[in-house]
Amino acid sequence: MKEKHSTRLCIAYAAGPGDIVKTFSYWQKGNDDPHQVSTTYSAMFFDACRSLNARGIAISSCPRKDRIVTDRFHIENLPKNPQENAIAFHKEQVSYVLRVADFAKKQGADFLILSEATGYFFPLLWAIPSRMKLIPTLHCNLKSRFRPLSAAQKLIQFMNAMFFIRKASAIMSVSPSVTEQIEGMTYAMASPVHRFYQLYRRKYFECINPPIHHNKPFNILFVGRMETDKGIFDLLQIARDLREKGHTDIVINLCGGGSEETGLRMAASAYGIEETFRIHGFCRQDEMLEHINNSHAFIVPTRTTFEEGYNKALVEGLLSGRPVITSIVCAYPHLEELNSGIILVPPDETEGYREAIERLAYDSAFYAEKQNGTQRGMEPFFDPACSWQAVLERIITNIRKHG
Repeated sequence: MKEKHSTRLCIAYAAGPGDIVKTFSYWQKGNDDPHQVSTTYSAMFFDACRSLNARGIAISSCPRKDRIVTDRFHIENLPKNPQENAIAFHKEQVSYVLRVADFAKKQGADFLILSEATGYFFPLLWAIPSRMKLIPTLHCNLKSRFRPLSAAQKLIQFMNAMFFIRKASAIMSVSPSVTEQIEGMTYAMASPVHRFYQLYRRKYFECINPPIHHNKPFNILFVGRMETDKGIFDLLQIARDLREKGHTDIVINLCGGGSEETGLRMAASAYGIEETFRIHGFCRQDEMLEHINNSHAFIVPTRTTFEEGYNKALVEGLLSGRPVITSIVCAYPHLEELNSGIILVPPDETEGYREAIERLAYDSAFYAEKQNGTQRGMEPFFDPACSWQAVLERIITNIRKHG
């Protein structure tokens, strides 16, 4: 095995919190992960390793500890330690990324691909051998665009910027918003930033019927984690306001799991609005596609307390031919300029979201205008050449060729 490590390209990937062991088991059988509508990044990593004839090491922080080891792959869910307070959180952000890097080093990795969800980047300024090439892959903004940073956050941002400048061989970015932050915090001195697009299979969206505006109830769909930062309690207030105004023909549907799901269900029950505020919980791919098929519009009410750099639900709504109500927290300007299916409202204010819902529900001409604009600028999300996998393969091939 040591000889194989020394002669065969080895790529390590720190993938964030997803259950990559389950995804790998589906991938081995030639199947997509049935829990996702989009192609998972871990599946694209496995495909990239196969395309590059490389050994693959993939580590996630999924709480379900598990692993699969084959001749070509080592796939492991390696949970983070409990974080009971702020000090424990920061400590684990440092120690976990060092654990992952140490494992990659012992496995003889030539490249280490790091999601920002792994932990802080700056410890790798000192902990990585020079032969190992580091490629951060960024899926969220690294700092809030709406709130000032604390002294500790400023220090972490400064140290991470040093990592991007001194250690990153290349940087992968999910959106223009993320790219702008990287270029700003490094004064454009970092390695090149490469944009990638989340990849979707066209076949899943071809089975979704166009929405029929006059069908009742008028279904609004939220897809995401059940967390306060995602605006779920704002949606609860919106549902209450709609009921008070007599709009019982408008239903808000929520799909997803999270730590606040139980509390949200209890609140909806206490207010007696379960008929127009329906919490479906976590949904498999087939269930999710059915909810999309029944929807008229998506809503993405992420609050300014969350560093959103890219929101999958926004994109999936547009790809499904549904108008999307959101704010500047999620609608990065480059997509907004291309796509007229987005309805922008002020962030953190329930009144604007409610008014947008009412206008879509009761103004058929406005709805048709927004619905007709949903497909503009969306083709790259179906194009494998623009995907995370394709960008990663080009980066690795170029580094190996030119150093």
